[in-house]
Amino acid sequence: MTVVRIASRPEDEEGILAVVDAAFSDATRDASEELGIVRGTWAAMNADQLIELVADDDGTVVAHVLAAPGRIDSAPTSVAGVAPVCVAPSHQRRGIGTALMQSLVVAATTRAWPLLLLLGDPAYYARFGFEPAGPLGLTYAPAGAGSPHFQARRLDDYDARQRGAFTYCWE
Repeated sequence: MTVVRIASRPEDEEGILAVVDAAFSDATRDASEELGIVRGTWAAMNADQLIELVADDDGTVVAHVLAAPGRIDSAPTSVAGVAPVCVAPSHQRRGIGTALMQSLVVAATTRAWPLLLLLGDPAYYARFGFEPAGPLGLTYAPAGAGSPHFQARRLDDYDARQRGAFTYCWE
């Protein structure tokens, strides 16, 4: 049975890195960028500053999502960036990624974070309430101005005055 739970480091680190690698590697690319994001977030933030969830199937990590506050216009903020969501190929198309994202939104709302930001497929993330971040006054330089892939999910504590250039904690 697959269960979504809070990650327990260091016990889950090896499993998390394995699922990130499996989810983002194929014959055309390796997962070095995504692995660097996860490791960079771990290095930049204390565990109590982030939300890290895994899906566990009988003791094996099969999916992972991670979010942590970043910076807007170089100033620390409670606006959080989401690391790449990943599900092991053997467990994809079972609703596990959906369960992780729904749990992340609930956890971020509980923390009173105002926004979640991410780079991803608009068609996938729209189902979780994500929308283009540009019209909200938020940009991410590597994505380019107005990129539909840089997306925001407004939460209960959203404040429209939180605008500017976003930087993830791992950068």
